[in-house]
Amino acid sequence: MLITDLLVAIGALFLMIFLRYDGDAFLLNLNAHLIPFSIIILLFILIFYIFNLYSFRFNKNITELTNSFIKSLIISFSISVLIFYIFGEFFKLTPKTNLVIFTGIFGIIDFYLRISIKRYFVKKRINRKIIIIGSKENNLWKELKQNQNVGYEIVRDLDFFDLEEIIKLNPDLVVIDSIEEKDFSKIYIMIKRGIFVYTINDFYEEVFQKVPMEEIKKEEVVDYLSRNRTVFNFMKRVLDIVLSLVLIIVFSPFFIVVPILIKITSRGPVLFKHKRISLNDTEFTIYKFRSMYIDAEKNGAVWTENNKNDSRITPIGRFMRQTHIDEIPQLVNILRGDISFVGPRPERPEFVGELKKDILYYDLRHSVKAGLTGWAQVNYKYGSSVEDAREKLRYDFYYIKNRTVFFDILIILKTIAKIFTF
Repeated sequence: MLITDLLVAIGALFLMIFLRYDGDAFLLNLNAHLIPFSIIILLFILIFYIFNLYSFRFNKNITELTNSFIKSLIISFSISVLIFYIFGEFFKLTPKTNLVIFTGIFGIIDFYLRISIKRYFVKKRINRKIIIIGSKENNLWKELKQNQNVGYEIVRDLDFFDLEEIIKLNPDLVVIDSIEEKDFSKIYIMIKRGIFVYTINDFYEEVFQKVPMEEIKKEEVVDYLSRNRTVFNFMKRVLDIVLSLVLIIVFSPFFIVVPILIKITSRGPVLFKHKRISLNDTEFTIYKFRSMYIDAEKNGAVWTENNKNDSRITPIGRFMRQTHIDEIPQLVNILRGDISFVGPRPERPEFVGELKKDILYYDLRHSVKAGLTGWAQVNYKYGSSVEDAREKLRYDFYYIKNRTVFFDILIILKTIAKIFTF
């Protein structure tokens, strides 16, 4: 799809110039548009990536794909207009009509091709053939069976390493539960035949971008929690300070308007303050604009499945939660260093105590600073049960294992994109 998008974008640029200038001085006009529109094309690709248009785990049906495609196209076009408005003199080009024509051509052709390719792959059942050596009870086997759209078809599952059977079936790849020294010669034979070989954990992480908590060894956990990340932590803190200060200034009107609306619509304080857990099990006070009635938790804290059906939420609170306006005061928590922009979401102490008992390795999510958003938040729904917490922990550990400044920035961009899905 990435290659298709690039080819369609280049074709749309050529067609736009041909239509706009009637074929006159084609090369001259192409040269004038090439650099600025190359930047625009890369922007389109980036926005498409942020909206998960290159991910099998999202946009599983035509409705979801259409929704994501239209939103990403509108945002890409809007940012492109802004780029030409700011840098028009630098490019010596302000192609308002050209940009509209380019976006129209690209959008129509690319959307049609995406639908056609998706239907073709579904109809032809074009999947990579995979053999799993190990127990059927492992998480990879279950996940692949539950997610038929991921592009892999299990052609056989074996209890032991049967090289003759594997060669006979000629799969694209083999996934092994554990590799023993006596199997290395067999693995080498498969690799020479062009068959990819993975361990279950590595393949699971690569495909689903989360860590199979039940399968990992304690040594692995210690290894990636103990890595020296001094430079990363310093850069992350600088990013948190700069970005939180900028956003506090940008969102300063909300600190005036929202308190007035809260006071008008319900009695009680403007800010919601509550204890949460962050790095090394330290407690801190989190700040939010109050979205519930004052007596909402008179019977104690409870998990909620759905904000829409929660009678404890005020009318203005429901809107704030849908748009995440209620979380703006957490910028102060980020500036103070209580939390970061990116990390596992901070949980309430009473829930943490309960989840530690039920979920293996749950406590280790506190080996990094909690975050306003995180990899679990952009990949999974709002959690309302122990099973949801277990699933989100798999994503949290994937972040802990692979965290970098670039990954943080990507998560922030994906969070912004997710807000537009409400």
